[in-house]
Formats: sequence, structure tokens, C-alpha cells
Amino acid sequence: MENEKEFRYVLVGNIIDKHFFGDKKEIKSGTKHFRAGAKVYLFPEYGGIAHEKIPVYGLPKKSFRRITIVISSNLIKNTRVKKTYDPILIDKIDRTFFYSDQGNDGLENLNRFAETFIKNNIELK
Repeated sequence: MENEKEFRYVLVGNIIDKHFFGDKKEIKSGTKHFRAGAKVYLFPEYGGIAHEKIPVYGLPKKSFRRITIVISSNLIKNTRVKKTYDPILIDKIDRTFFYSDQGNDGLENLNRFAETFIKNNIELK
């Protein structure tokens, strides 16, 4: 099957809509960099307790170039596993220890991580 495009599995999430922000508990939509509902690709490189901060890659509000930044994991919802055919994203995945460490059970491990990530975010809120 030489004609089949190369793909990788990647963790995907969406930025939450309304959430409390700051000492005054203002209600904000999205984050400083991403609009509410924006699709972001997760690169859980940092450990920590329940991945409190996580690097994400996505399209910001005020630009047409994707960026990689670290945001609080409780600003991400709807975590799931998807296929990607994007060569830039595939290159980032191949250079990331988290994805290279998945082994033969890669898809199963990613699905398990996504379920655990969702469960931990619900408990933290």
C-alpha cells in the first residue's frame, strides 16, 4: 500500500468556553491565545501531578500561523485521539518523547491517557 498517506495518532482537545479568571472571578471565554472551542494538539511532555500544565499546538486568535504554548490543562475539554496527515504535525510527533514511547499498543495507550486526562480534569474543577 505505497499510495496510502503516512499518518500518526495524536491527542486532540478543545479550549473551554466559559471559565472563571483571576481574583475577581471574571467569566472569560477561551484563553488569551485561543478562542473558545479551538482545536489544539496535546504534547504532554511535562509530568507533574495530573499534567497540570501541558504544551499545546494550535491556531491562535490573531494569527494564521500555529503556535506551541504551555497552558493549564483545566482549560482543555473533549480530549480524544485522532489521526493526522499534516507533515509538520507528524514531524513534531516524531520528535516528542511522549509519542515515541507508546510502543506497539500506541493507540490503546493514547485512548487510555485521554480518558484519564478527562477524568483528572473533572476532579480538579
